[in-house]
Amino acid sequence: MIPPSQEETGRRHSWRWAVLALLAAVAASTLTTALAAAVAGRQSDLALQPVELALRVALLLIAPCVGAVLAAVVVPVRSAGAPPGKSSTTDRGDRRLAVVAVGVGVPVGPLLVLRLDQVRQFGLPTSLLTVGVLLAWAVVGAALAAGWWARPGRRVERTDLPLAPGLADPVEAGGDPGPPGPAA
Repeated sequence: MIPPSQEETGRRHSWRWAVLALLAAVAASTLTTALAAAVAGRQSDLALQPVELALRVALLLIAPCVGAVLAAVVVPVRSAGAPPGKSSTTDRGDRRLAVVAVGVGVPVGPLLVLRLDQVRQFGLPTSLLTVGVLLAWAVVGAALAAGWWARPGRRVERTDLPLAPGLADPVEAGGDPGPPGPAA
């Protein structure tokens, strides 16, 4: 049996990471949209004040985007071991694949929670507007996830060098006790 090349293993890992990002986006978008729908109310009163109606609509429009950021927080940035400050081509490709997965997953939450499948009864203009909003959620959600992952503080650099036994980092070994204090 021929062992898989490092490139094949990396490709397989990037697909797994993208599927994880897709599932996280669907779950987070569904959760935030369900919470927003519960806060906004299912059967909105027709006598709402314009400000109250605008706040409810804004809450429902923002919820899937919050889900995209939540998915980006949950799914870690994959680092392929590139030197600090530089990213490899495959690393960028992995991130693009995950960003697309988040963009595809974000509109699923509103589809499930808000039952947007019933919009067809309101005619073609309403259906086209709904498709436009779903596409906007996908693009904005993907951009928010990409922005979160691009933050320098989110990257974790790892080394392939083995760690000598007994020389673990003090934080990994249970925390640094700090300087000795005065005796009590």
